[in-house]
Amino acid sequence: MCVYKPDNALCHRGLKDTPPPRLDQCVPACANIARTDQNATGLRLRATALDQQAAHVPGPLGERLRHNATGLRGLADAHHRTRTTLQNGTA
Repeated sequence: MCVYKPDNALCHRGLKDTPPPRLDQCVPACANIARTDQNATGLRLRATALDQQAAHVPGPLGERLRHNATGLRGLADAHHRTRTTLQNGTA
C-alpha cells in the first residue's frame, strides 16, 4: 500500500506537480510504503517460490532469482522489525 506523501516519494523524486503514483511504479525502499503482516508473509512465500525456481535454473538466471528472493526476505524482515502493533489491546 502507498501512503502517498510527495516529499518522501521515491517514485517522483525530483519531479514537481505530478499526479499521485501508480502502484506499478513503486520503489521498494520508499518511505511511503505501508505493509501489513499479511503482505510480509506474502513476500516470504514469493521468496520461497523464487528459491525453488532457482534450483532448476542454471547460471546467472538462478543467481538473479536467489538474489531477488534474498531482497524480498529483507523487506519482510524490515517490516517485522519496524512494524507498529497494539499494546495490551489498546488503540
